[in-house]
Amino acid sequence: MTMPFIIHWLTKPRPTRLPLSTVKFVQEVVKQRRARNRLRDWIILLLRAAAIGLFAFVIARPLSGNRAPAAIEGQAQTVKIVLLDISHSMGAVANGIETLDRARPMAVRHIDYRPGTQANLILCAATARPVFDRPSTNAVALVDEVSRVKPLPQRLQVQSALNSAAEMLSRVGGDKVRRELIVISDFQRSNWVAADFSVLPADTVIELESVAPTETPSNLAIMRVAPQGRVERGRPFRLEVEIGNFSPTPRQVAAEVTIGEHQFRLQGTCTAGGNSVLVTEATLNTDGWQSGEARLVGIEDGLAGDNRRALVVQVHPQPRYLMLTRQSAEARPSSSYFLERAISPKSVTNLKDQQRIVRLDPSRTDREAITSADLLILDHPGKLSDDTVELICALMLRGRGVLYVAAEPIDATNLKLMAKAAGSSLQLPVEFSPPSAGQVRKNLFLTDIKNRQMPFSVFGEDATAIVAPLRFGGGLASRRIEGALLDDVCATYNDQSACLVVTACGAGSLAVLNAELGASNLPASPAFVPLMGELISHLLGRDRSQETMSSGEPVAVFLPPEAVPAAGLKIEARSDSTVESDTLGELHEENVGVMWQAGAAGSPGVYEVRRGNDTVYSMAATIPAEEADLMPLSSDLITNRLSGGRDVKYRSALDTEEPRDDFWSLLAVVCLGCVFAEFVGLKLFRC
Repeated sequence: MTMPFIIHWLTKPRPTRLPLSTVKFVQEVVKQRRARNRLRDWIILLLRAAAIGLFAFVIARPLSGNRAPAAIEGQAQTVKIVLLDISHSMGAVANGIETLDRARPMAVRHIDYRPGTQANLILCAATARPVFDRPSTNAVALVDEVSRVKPLPQRLQVQSALNSAAEMLSRVGGDKVRRELIVISDFQRSNWVAADFSVLPADTVIELESVAPTETPSNLAIMRVAPQGRVERGRPFRLEVEIGNFSPTPRQVAAEVTIGEHQFRLQGTCTAGGNSVLVTEATLNTDGWQSGEARLVGIEDGLAGDNRRALVVQVHPQPRYLMLTRQSAEARPSSSYFLERAISPKSVTNLKDQQRIVRLDPSRTDREAITSADLLILDHPGKLSDDTVELICALMLRGRGVLYVAAEPIDATNLKLMAKAAGSSLQLPVEFSPPSAGQVRKNLFLTDIKNRQMPFSVFGEDATAIVAPLRFGGGLASRRIEGALLDDVCATYNDQSACLVVTACGAGSLAVLNAELGASNLPASPAFVPLMGELISHLLGRDRSQETMSSGEPVAVFLPPEAVPAAGLKIEARSDSTVESDTLGELHEENVGVMWQAGAAGSPGVYEVRRGNDTVYSMAATIPAEEADLMPLSSDLITNRLSGGRDVKYRSALDTEEPRDDFWSLLAVVCLGCVFAEFVGLKLFRC
């Protein structure tokens, strides 16, 4: 402010001695200089006033455009809740700056102390974590929390965060209390598309501060890595790596997958803006649970954390089958003979590789043999005892698969006993009954098949043409049960009775093939072996190695049946030894098995349930795949459709702050220009 006065002192006129010949000429000169000085004074005054005004304007730096809500004078209290997004996408880097680093100064500006204002900070990812239980004036602690926080490998649970803020704001009472909610996020569309602001108090002032980059960073990510189907020791299997390409151009990618001591490399092209699956054939020669990791090689993108993904593979020994049947192994042809040949083709000559099938007469039940089997097959079993029915149902509830070929009237009774023993865990979509008197079931054909579902999906688009020549005989009548899940009926005969039913029973499955195979042409059809193979593969149990848990989210999963009892089991983190043991969850023994429960899954990696040195179950914690898509949601969609009738103000920090900085810089330059023009003007008028 002293600069104009210094310039005025340096340039003020100095007295000058002049020789005078006459006073008349002096008076004329004085009049001329007075007019000139009056012009000079006005010009200098305007320049000086402009310089001082601009200088004061630059120092004040008043906010322009969309302002953040501020406390209103005269109100008793302002309560402000700041939601800060710290999910995985906030770790994206654009122009060398992490998105969360852009959010920090904005959060500090909103929680900084102001008279009559209380504030709180809620850090949002898989869970909403408030810094304080209620709004506080302790701005120092809030600012300190903002400086320490880092992005978490979790997805943003938007509604949970909004509900937490709504609960906190609703506890604030008083007519003169102003409620404010500030949300600082990249507003990733995969998270925010289902947001609902209507849970907030009606008078809440809502301000959304977007820190998403002007141009969405390109990103590649491993969305899924898993084997296809059941992995058995020494047999090749299909290993798939699904890669998401969230960029406008196709990308050549290479992925390396490590499983135990084995390493596999996959290469291919990922289409722009979509997912592509890279496939390779792999073989593992060791039984049990094996862990590993898939990673992208030579990739630089906006989000490095999703370029790696942990995986688990369960390698099974050759499955053991138990067939409960009254038919003799020497009876050929017979229904049980056809099933045995479909499951274990004669082309398999190596006895070590041949799948093991044990026949057992149901009248001489061997509990140990039934319990040790991986799959139970019932074909012409006759009347089952109550103990056998209860044992079979108990095994199904714990994860076993059962294939029942219903060919005789007594089979309807057995199925009713099984439904009763399993209780609510077994909900058959139809009720089977013996054919009515005089009804002959023969020459039946299929009129309705679920060709996109297992097992007919194995035939692809040719499913309808392949099953058209099939003719069936025997079996039971059936009646649809009202309210049952009809999708469990995979195929229907032309008389509207069910041909194939596949339904869940606890952790296991029950498949009912309603036909007498000896009176059908299915065994002679080329469709028989692949159809039974697909069905058997499903009944052997879903591939537990494809199960993953999302980091930071609740875990509730039943362990395999062999994990019983829970005593002696321990949960360990294989990939992160620093994880606290009390955060890994607990194991509870339930009626149907051992359940692993945890309030929140740990950081990405592999976690194991062990008994001594043996692993009985393993699961990978991963970053949710949707976090890889960094595209923000449209501001119009947020402020209109998702606002819930609230007045929602949306502001992009990058769009408004950068032009404002340029504006203030321009004002500073003009201010200096006015000072320089004043100095030049004074010099010129002295000449």
